[in-house]
Amino acid sequence: MFDVLIRNGTIIDGSGGARRRADLAVSGERISAVENLPSAEAKLVIDATGLVVVPGCIDAHGHDDRVLAFQPTADSKVAQGVTSEVGGNCGGSAAPLSPAMREEANTPASRGALVERAGMDVDWESVEEYFSRLRRQGTSVNLALLVGLGTVREKVLGMTDAAPSPEQLERMKGEVEIALDAGAVGVSTGLIYPPSAYARTDEIIALARVAAARGGVYASHVRGEGDTLMEALEEALAVGREACLPVEISHMKASGPDNWHKMPLAVERVEAARASGLDVTADMYPYAASNTGLATVLPHWARVGGPEACVQRLKDPAVRRRIHDAGKGNLSAPGRAPYDQRYMSSMLISYCPPRPEYNGRYLHEVAAERGQSTFDAAMDILIECTLTTSVIIFSMKEENVTLGLRQPWVMVGTDGYGHYFEGPHAAGKPHPRNFGTFPRILGKYCREDGLFSLEEAVRKMTSLPARKFKLSKRGLLDEGYFADIVLLDADTVADTATYTDPRRRPLGIPWVFVNGQAVIAEGRQTDARPGQILRRGG
Repeated sequence: MFDVLIRNGTIIDGSGGARRRADLAVSGERISAVENLPSAEAKLVIDATGLVVVPGCIDAHGHDDRVLAFQPTADSKVAQGVTSEVGGNCGGSAAPLSPAMREEANTPASRGALVERAGMDVDWESVEEYFSRLRRQGTSVNLALLVGLGTVREKVLGMTDAAPSPEQLERMKGEVEIALDAGAVGVSTGLIYPPSAYARTDEIIALARVAAARGGVYASHVRGEGDTLMEALEEALAVGREACLPVEISHMKASGPDNWHKMPLAVERVEAARASGLDVTADMYPYAASNTGLATVLPHWARVGGPEACVQRLKDPAVRRRIHDAGKGNLSAPGRAPYDQRYMSSMLISYCPPRPEYNGRYLHEVAAERGQSTFDAAMDILIECTLTTSVIIFSMKEENVTLGLRQPWVMVGTDGYGHYFEGPHAAGKPHPRNFGTFPRILGKYCREDGLFSLEEAVRKMTSLPARKFKLSKRGLLDEGYFADIVLLDADTVADTATYTDPRRRPLGIPWVFVNGQAVIAEGRQTDARPGQILRRGG
C-alpha cells in the first residue's frame, strides 16, 4: 500500500518533455511510481481528473533564510506551489554571524525590519547552528543556502569599505569553507548593498574559488542594473571564468527608461558567454517593478560603519548636501543624481516600521504631505526607521520582462519571502511577487500570453534550478525522486496579488506536497513542516 496515490492526472514531469496521463504513487518521502496503477491502494487517494501534476516549484532566488527561523510555514510561498528555495541571495545570508552581528540582529530596529520575526531572537552564529535551528522547529519548504559574501565580509571586517589584508582575506576564505562544508550550495554577492558593495573584483574571485573547489555556484546581484549594467555583467562573467565555477545572474533586468535598450544586449552577452563554454544562467521575477530598501539611494560611503553611523551622517546638513550633490544612488547611474522627480515618483513605500500609515503610498505624495522635498523626506524617513524602510520601484519595461523570461536559460525566482496572508504579523504591503510569482508565470505568461508551453514553464521552475544548484533527486517527477509535487488547474491558475493589495492567495493550486507530506491540502495550508536542508548533490 502506498502513502499517497494521485490518480487520473496529467503528468508534466519537469524535463520539458511532453505531458502524459498517468498515476503517481508516493511512499514515505519519495515517488514510488509514475505509471498507470489501476488496482493500487493508498492511505490518501486524490482524483486529479482535470488537473496537471508537476514537480514542486523551486524558487531560484529567495530570501527566506532571513525569516524561516521565525515564520517556518512560509505561507505565501507554499500557496503558490514553492516546495524548495535557494536562499542567501544578494550577498546576505542568515549565517555566518559574529557575536556583534548576532547582537545587532536582535535590536529593535532589526526586529522591526522583518515583521514576521514576531519578536523572536536570532540564536545562532554559524551556518551549522542555523541549520540546526531549522531542523529543530521544522519548516514547510526545503532550503538550499548560498553564503552571502557581504555577510562574510561584515563578520571579518565589519562595515568598512577597506580592502581586506592578506590575513583578513584568509579568514574570509575560511568562513566560506566552513559554510560550504556545512552544506551551503555556493556563494552570493549583492554589489549595490554595503558591505558587499565594498568588495573589489579580486576579493570576490578569491572567495569564489573556495566555492568552486567544493562544487558551488556564484550568484550575483551585479554591481549595477542601470547605466553600468553591461560593465557589471562583465564583472560577474569574469568571476565565473577566473574562479572556474557556474554563474547565476540574479533577477536580471535593465533598470530605468534610459537603460531599457540594454536588455537585449545583456541577453546577447549571456548567450555569447554560454557559447564560449561558461555555465551562466539567470533568474527573473515576472513583474516590471523591483523591491528594495530605500537606503539603496545612498552612496556607499554614507553607509560605512553600519546603520547607526549612517543615521548620524544623515542628520548633518553638510553631509546631506554632499549626498544630494554627489547623486551616486546605487539604483541609478553613478554620477547622476537619482533625486529627480522622475526617479523618486516611481517609489511606492511598501514597509515603513515606525510609520505604517505610509505603507502603500508613493514617496513623493508622502513628501508633499510632510511639506518637504522628496529627497529630504527620504532622508528623514531613513533616520526615523534606522534605514529599514522598503520601497517598490517601477523602473522596468514589460517588453524586457517578457524578453528575459522567454530565454531557455532563465529560471524563476520570487526575490522575496514567505509572508503571512493575515494576522498580527502581516504588516506592510510587500511586493506582489511574494504572493504570486509562480502562478503569474503559469497564468499570464504561459496560458494568456503564450510566451512558452506549459511544459517549458514547468521546466524553468523545476529541473532547471535543480540542475543548476545540484539539488539531487529534485525537480522531476520520477521514481526515486523526492515527492515534492504540485497539483494545479492549468485553466484557472493565476496570481491575484496587486501592489496595493498584495496579501491575496493565488488561484488554481489545490495540493502541494513537500517530501511526501501535504502542506496545501484541498486549497488549505496544513500544519506540516516536512522541509529539509538541501545540500549540493544531496
